[in-house]
Amino acid sequence: MLGIEAYCHLSGRYAATTYYFLKNAAFTDPTNAVFGDSHVMATSRIPGFSFYGWAGEQPEELNTLVRYFYDGTKPGKIIIQADPQWFGKYHEQRQKFVTQRNLISRRFPSVLTSAYYWETLRPNLVASGYDIANQIISQAAADDASPLRTRATAAEKKWVELFSQPHFNWTWLSPDEREDLTAVRVQEQNPQPDFSRSAAAAEFEDAISRLVVRGATVCLFRTPVTQDYLRMTTSIPDSRFAEFDSYMNEIAHRFKLRHVDFRDLPRDFHDTAFANSDHLIDRESSAVWPLAARACFD
Repeated sequence: MLGIEAYCHLSGRYAATTYYFLKNAAFTDPTNAVFGDSHVMATSRIPGFSFYGWAGEQPEELNTLVRYFYDGTKPGKIIIQADPQWFGKYHEQRQKFVTQRNLISRRFPSVLTSAYYWETLRPNLVASGYDIANQIISQAAADDASPLRTRATAAEKKWVELFSQPHFNWTWLSPDEREDLTAVRVQEQNPQPDFSRSAAAAEFEDAISRLVVRGATVCLFRTPVTQDYLRMTTSIPDSRFAEFDSYMNEIAHRFKLRHVDFRDLPRDFHDTAFANSDHLIDRESSAVWPLAARACFD
């Protein structure tokens, strides 16, 4: 068993994002932490804080992580991403990755306590470690054959080709390409009808309540998006972004939390700061998270 454990830690087969996330969750200190989706991921950008985010994370997965960490550990300062995509359409039929079954036991911290590790040890399975952190268009959107989706799919292919180049930023795409990709993104992240009364909202609120009861100082942080993204949130049919803002304000009031919007930070967010319409390039992300922490807790 020790040999298998060592293999799982040392083999390049287990270097993918999926395994890094699971090991980061099991072997880091969660006292002060940031929770969210691909805006957070698993690399700390605030000294003294651990980052626990998974691409496309859903509120149920957030609540699973809160239980996983804080049923046995007292939380300290906690930042929770407060973005509308928690309740967006693109979660439909999305398979959950952050489950009790997949997580490594913190009580008996061996990777072999994770079903995800065990399944990839089967001889006829190969760990893909598929990382969707930078995916712009969900599969459901990609399957849509409307003119907008067709143009956006072509633009995404160009984006993928450019993304890995040094110094890439969002302005490397044409204004029309950015417009199409942003339109798809906004539509996919538009909160679902009646989201505030959904099971997802109940999970989100339960996670916050559990943290507050355990004594955490919780802050809600709305992560940066482009000006085009913000403009489209007010212009798309059946937009529920304003309703989401009201909901998040109500959550902050109910639980007596500080609620920080990226527009409150002492920083300009030009398109050159972004990798896509709602993700910062790495350098900008590293600069923004410490600013968010100061706004949350100072």
